[in-house]
Amino acid sequence: MPVLDDLTTSYTAYQQETNGKTALDLISRLQQAGKAEDAIALALKWSGKMTVPIQRAQLAYFMSCLGLLAQAEPMLQELLPQVAADDEIYYQIRLELAVVKYGLGKFHEARLLQRLLHQPKWCEVWTRLASQNRDNSWFLPFKDKVLDEQPVAGKTILIGAEGGIGDLLQFSRYVKNLQQEGAARIYCQVPPAAQSLMLNSGLPIVIVDDSFSGMHGCDYITWAFALFTRYQKNPYFPVAAQGYLGLAADYALPAGIQEKLAAGSSGRRRIGLVWRSETRVRHEPFRSMDLQALAPLLASADADFFSLQVGALSDAERQLLEQYCVIDLAPQLRSFEDSAHVLEQLDLLLTVDSAPAHLAGARQRPVWLMLAQACDYRWYDCQRFTPWYPSMRLYRQAELGDWGPLVAAMSADLALQAGV
Repeated sequence: MPVLDDLTTSYTAYQQETNGKTALDLISRLQQAGKAEDAIALALKWSGKMTVPIQRAQLAYFMSCLGLLAQAEPMLQELLPQVAADDEIYYQIRLELAVVKYGLGKFHEARLLQRLLHQPKWCEVWTRLASQNRDNSWFLPFKDKVLDEQPVAGKTILIGAEGGIGDLLQFSRYVKNLQQEGAARIYCQVPPAAQSLMLNSGLPIVIVDDSFSGMHGCDYITWAFALFTRYQKNPYFPVAAQGYLGLAADYALPAGIQEKLAAGSSGRRRIGLVWRSETRVRHEPFRSMDLQALAPLLASADADFFSLQVGALSDAERQLLEQYCVIDLAPQLRSFEDSAHVLEQLDLLLTVDSAPAHLAGARQRPVWLMLAQACDYRWYDCQRFTPWYPSMRLYRQAELGDWGPLVAAMSADLALQAGV
């Protein structure tokens, strides 16, 4: 078990030579091993001891990832002017401070911090940080095409890929803002798994596989998160009468999926399940959950459950699906368009923070989102309902890593719905 081996090595090093470097390494290993309580305790212990700016910045980042937002905010605020001479460090600390402020409900302060980072100068820094060996020579010829505050009427825009498919689904709402501003044509880089969905979405976009080739022929280039800070000037949204992603009316799901969907009991609710993410992001392993944590809900709810969990299942997961008669649809899902049409036939989706959550929200399908106590900043500090999606209900952990009370709350709400 490499994660536990690494943790043992880090713990031994910390005991042999206790300093800022070994403390940071141990906090990182504890976090990766899912030991939230120990990681939080060690981070708090060192919050008043860490004095080297780069180490203090790293500690503040770990604290942010562990949900210690109120403690991380003043540390990052204090560090920002100290590192102003180093563009790369300044960029990372300013972005992390924005993340923390969003999570604390300070939307307008956060947006001001983040908006600056989408200017051409800072896009050069970002692409350098994101490129292999910090070689962003591919981007430099196009630096002057970065869309900042310029009007787009009559212009051709390329939206490059940034983040995962969930980010694409969430921020594709802003395509209509570009259209309303008069953009002549909008190209959008879309991963293969989402191309058919986006092609039939009704959005005024031309799908491309490779953003680099499109940079030559467009007037401006931008990215999903830049559109967020360009157009989202407050945390609220007008309530839409319907989802902003359309579906092809004549689309046919694979016969195997249709048969499995028809196998449920008549009159019972049909509930989809997604319990872990297939991507490794800053909030893992806490963003995902062990399927065993859902066992009390699966045992008590009067419903038919369908798994939409993609990726290889463990033996323990297969046994649980069989034990609770959960019908596994994932092996036959070919694309996000399949998933979207499956959601149309379900009464509810229960999911962790992953792309299916955004897909359900964008289609205004009922979805209950299970959030770790330390979660993505775009959920702000909302406790139950989110302005992003009217059809979504949030369930938040009170303590990082403890899904029990959250699952119990969902079970109770399902029982209340069944009694209505």
